[in-house]
Amino acid sequence: MNHTFSFSYPWWYLFFCIAAGLVYAFIMYYRENRFVDYSPWFKRLLAFLRGLSVTMICFLLMTPFIKIVKEDIKQPIVLFAADRSSSINFETKANLDLFKSKWAALTNDLKGNYDVRTVTFGEDVRDNDVLDSINGNSTNIASLLEYIESNYADQNLGAIIIGSDGIYNEGNNPIYTESKFTAPLYTVALGDTTQKKDIIIQHILHNKIAYLGDKFSIQVDVAAYNASGSKSSIILESVSGSNIRKIGEQSIDINNNTFFVSKSFVVDADQVGVVRYRARVVGIPNEFNSVNNKKEFFIEVLDARQKILLLANSPHPDLAALKATLTTNKNYDVEIVFAKEFNGNVSKYNLAILHNLPSDQSDAGSAIVNLKKNNIPLIFIVGTQTSLPKFNLAQDVLNVAGNSKNKEEITPELNPAFNLFVTSDELKRNLSTFPPLVSPFGEYKPVGTTNIYMFQKIKKIKTTYPLIAFGEKDNVKTAVIVGEGLWKWRLFDHLQHKNYDIVTELINKTIQLTSVKSDKRKFRVSTSKTLYKDSESVVFDAQLYNDSYELVNDADVKLIIKDENNKEFSYQFSKTQNYFSLDAGSFPTGTYNYVASTSYNGKTQSAAGRFNVESIQLEQYDLTARHGMLIGLSNKYNGHTFYPSNMEQLKDTIIANQYVKPMLYQTNSTKPIIHLKWLFFLLLAMLAGEWFLRRYFGSY
Repeated sequence: MNHTFSFSYPWWYLFFCIAAGLVYAFIMYYRENRFVDYSPWFKRLLAFLRGLSVTMICFLLMTPFIKIVKEDIKQPIVLFAADRSSSINFETKANLDLFKSKWAALTNDLKGNYDVRTVTFGEDVRDNDVLDSINGNSTNIASLLEYIESNYADQNLGAIIIGSDGIYNEGNNPIYTESKFTAPLYTVALGDTTQKKDIIIQHILHNKIAYLGDKFSIQVDVAAYNASGSKSSIILESVSGSNIRKIGEQSIDINNNTFFVSKSFVVDADQVGVVRYRARVVGIPNEFNSVNNKKEFFIEVLDARQKILLLANSPHPDLAALKATLTTNKNYDVEIVFAKEFNGNVSKYNLAILHNLPSDQSDAGSAIVNLKKNNIPLIFIVGTQTSLPKFNLAQDVLNVAGNSKNKEEITPELNPAFNLFVTSDELKRNLSTFPPLVSPFGEYKPVGTTNIYMFQKIKKIKTTYPLIAFGEKDNVKTAVIVGEGLWKWRLFDHLQHKNYDIVTELINKTIQLTSVKSDKRKFRVSTSKTLYKDSESVVFDAQLYNDSYELVNDADVKLIIKDENNKEFSYQFSKTQNYFSLDAGSFPTGTYNYVASTSYNGKTQSAAGRFNVESIQLEQYDLTARHGMLIGLSNKYNGHTFYPSNMEQLKDTIIANQYVKPMLYQTNSTKPIIHLKWLFFLLLAMLAGEWFLRRYFGSY
């Protein structure tokens, strides 16, 4: 540790400090005659103490500081990373125990001269973990390299030693993972590289989501090794508990010892929910591994299509424009019906758009009553055929005082305070350039808590009259669009941009906001997702609301989970802040139903749901070691590959590597000298000593 002094002022200012001390002592003691009876050294001693004290005080006023340079020698870090995944084939327990003992001996031998750190890896990296079991569900070597870079890149990392079979089944190819550490990487190649006779389902390509009534394709990739001349078949099944339904089967002839084939199946999405499928191949004689003959996967089938009724007073270009816009979304099924032909059956619809209704020719009163009775959201398009008095009675969004026989051309002006959905910048920029709509002349007033999305601009004059507005009553939303002529907007959009994106966004967002239903439940329970891996924990959260819809957690919440065999698992939620949470742990593959219940203010409330668990057996699908990948990884990072039989050489290789050496670190720090306590006590001692001597010998 080195110390150096520095000053905030030039060093020659020290002469002024010394001069100040000498002058002060001289003035005070040169003509002092009260100590003439004592030895001359006594007065000189007092002058020395006073002069030195004044000099030190002046010196401290110069704010000197001390610079401390601390040097530390840090031994190089040698990081041992052991693969704990279950794909490693040691054949016998004795071989496994032998490797563990050699691995432990190597770490112990290097601890004397190096800072040895140990981790294990599989699906994740576990710091300072001991290799006590080989049971990981997957292998992600790329995440190990990322872990090393983020945790050791700024340290004296001397060497990395990875013991693995080279099989990775999650994450990127480690060869192409760019890591910034410069330490040499050594690998210990484990497992057996001999390719056994085997047939494997390698990949299954499928959509994660399908829609009810659609057809979707599933591609199954099959590989076979050392099985030329064998015959097999691929079978696709749907699984629901103990019920297994065969969907399709295709035969395969294995004509090569390195064989690969892809087969496709077209499947009907005929049931709603998360559907469990299984692809399997028929085994071949003397097959080494039969675990990889099947794979299960899940596809969520949504019944998300909304049946939209487009109820119109009479033929109009808007109807074709609306239907063409809506049907670009495969979730919308649009039916155009004229009011005079409508049979009044509204139960099959999720949303109704009323164009120029109610009118003098057809008030559509019974249809509107039935739609409201069935809690179906409504969108009114007000045009020149609309009867304004009947319109005012049919909805609670706008009140119009005027005459539909008189027309007005209006253009849109966005309401900057509207926040029920986000409007794209493209829509904001271009909407003002669109041609005007035609609306009845009159005075438009919003009713109650109406949310206005767009205002009317009449002859370039901004008004507070709504053009598009939303309202809600009894949890059912209603929207009003003032003006007919949407077909002109659609044509203009295509003329300007060669697409219909702006008008499509406007109409779709209007429909989405109108059709979404408010969740007024006072007790809600949900999982973080609907599909889990069998190695993941299933996490629940629950919310309980009082009558004012404020979150509370004064009650206890219980949960019962049932598997496909109706076996029950009981839990109780924990209280966290003002809600409830539960980590139920991991579950085996299958479909599970759950019911949560609570009692609050004397009322029992419950909520139910479902989640699915898929099996992740990645480690059992490929048991052939990939030593070539380990060799390539070592070469990339200036290392070398060893085998369990010559692991002892690894110690000598690391010791002989001139780059694996201690590193000297310097730490610089500065500290003002005035903070040194001993200086204070020294100064106090000199001043107090001088005062004591003068007092004792009668000066004061």
